[in-house]
Parts: sequence; structure tokens; C-alpha cells
Amino acid sequence: MKFALLSLLLTVPSLLCAQGKFTLTVFEIPDIQRGAGLAIVMQTPSGKTLMYDTGSAYPEKLSSDGWQANKNAGRDIVVPFLKDQKVDKVDALLISHAHFDHFGGLMWMVDHFPITKLIDSGYVFPGQADDNYNGELGAYNKLRNTFKQRGAYQEAHTGEMLDLDPDLKVEVLAPPKTFFSEPNPESRPKADPPAHYLVNSNSLGVRIQYGDIVFYLPGDIQSEDINQSLLKSVNLAKLKCHVLIAPGHGIHCTKEFAEATKPEVSIASVFPRYARGLKSTPMFKAVGAKTYITGLNGNVQVVCDGKSYKVTTERDDTAKPAK
Repeated sequence: MKFALLSLLLTVPSLLCAQGKFTLTVFEIPDIQRGAGLAIVMQTPSGKTLMYDTGSAYPEKLSSDGWQANKNAGRDIVVPFLKDQKVDKVDALLISHAHFDHFGGLMWMVDHFPITKLIDSGYVFPGQADDNYNGELGAYNKLRNTFKQRGAYQEAHTGEMLDLDPDLKVEVLAPPKTFFSEPNPESRPKADPPAHYLVNSNSLGVRIQYGDIVFYLPGDIQSEDINQSLLKSVNLAKLKCHVLIAPGHGIHCTKEFAEATKPEVSIASVFPRYARGLKSTPMFKAVGAKTYITGLNGNVQVVCDGKSYKVTTERDDTAKPAK
């Protein structure tokens, strides 16, 4: 499948709203020295707007606006983009998992921008979390309950089809209803507690097909769980894709996963300080993929007509990153 790289700013309305196109935009998330961040806006062929994660935001009582470093990706990046594109609501928001760098933006958006439905894996961490994770897990549970009370929540698991647009086939690839676990928790580093790796491993992973083109969004599942859980639980043929959002910001990957997905394009959402040493980059290049990294390329957008697609970026990877 052919693709092209164009150095364009991603503010051209005709790209996002082009009739009969599926458009996916991965935003560059500012580095506030926490997390890594992921926010994706998708415009469907019929004109619906979908999202997968909302980017970083960390509550900070001492901050002048209530957010660490005065940054909230939902407020500062996502909603301005949507308004610029004349979008007045999000038809479905898929949240991969309950970490602030993925749902933080939603904490602002929930009160400031219409969201019709929230979809996630339904995972609730069963153990005790330390202070580093307890706050964010609780904050997400409150958000989930808000949508449940509105009758605007859907839980999704492996094998289920999501009715998001008549022209798209959206299948959930992970996690299963029983969720993934860790059979050997003693093997995990102390710096990687269960409230981190188990929440990551049970990310909502989705396969989106428009015409002949397949997109795969696996969330933050980590390398250990890719091999011992994901690859053993799904038909590997369904992992093959044209455009892949790199798992775990590209920090996590395995040779087996790269060979199973064999993407033509991979896009990693990660800060510039991580970008040059990503574990996933050589693995995806080895199977023939063109790799893009938001910390190097800025916003990355894919426009697909069902037969072919084009990739556009804000800058090439030799330009200085935005401050």
C-alpha cells in the first residue's frame, strides 16, 4: 500500500472534513515530566467524530489553574482543534486505561465539551495502589460513573464489534472479559507496580477497518504482557494492520508483536527526550514500517479513502520540537 509524507500543518479543514475520508490525528503532548501522553481524534466517513484517549493532565491544587504546569491536553490541544474544525461534539470517546496521561484531558472536557458516549474495557484495579496511582484510578472511576449515570457508558471486550460508523468495522481485540493477569508478579521490577502494569495490560485495544485499510490502536500494554497475554488470546491475523499506534508510546514492543502486526506505518506518541531511543523503532523498521514519533514529527495525521492513505506531519524529524 502506498503512502506519502507531506510536511504540512494539521489545521486544514478540508483534510479533516473531506467527504468519504477517514482521518486520524495523533497529537503531540507537551512534556510536563510525567507520563507520556496520548490523544487521538478520528473523523469518520459519515462525519462523526471519535476519540481514543484525551491526553495528559495532572491535578495540582497549588497550580493557578488546578493543573500541573498549567497544562491540560483536553482544554489546550484537543478542544481548540475540534472547534477549529467546526466539530461540536464527540460522538464516542474510547479511553484505553485509567492513567492520567491518557484520560487527564477528559477531566476538563467532561464539563466543557459534549461527549455522547464513553467506551472502555471496564477494568477496575482489584488491589491496593500507592499514592502515585490511587488518585488517578479513583478519578477515572468517578468519570466512568458519571457517564454510567447519564446512560452514556459502554464496556467492551475481545471479539465485540463497536457500532461507531456504518462505513467502519471496529472490533475490540483486548482485553477479554476475564481480563489479563500476571502469573509471575515477583518477576516485575519494584518500579513497575501492579497499579501500573495491570492497568496498562488491560488497555482497550481496537482494530478499525475502513475499506481495505486497517488501523490498530493497542493502548499501553507492556512488552511482557504483549507476549504472555495479548498474543496468546487473539487471532494473530487480526493484528496485521497498515497503520499502528505503537503500544506503550513505542517504549514497549516485542519482535513477535512487530512481526504479527507488520505495519506499513507506526506512530508513537512520546516526548522528544524518549524519541531517539524507542525500543519499538528498530523492531518496526525491521518489518518494513515507516516510523513517526510525535516528539520528533509533531502532530501526525493519516487521511484514508478506503483504498490508500497519506501521512502528514507538522515537521520532519530533524526540526526542533515545539516548546
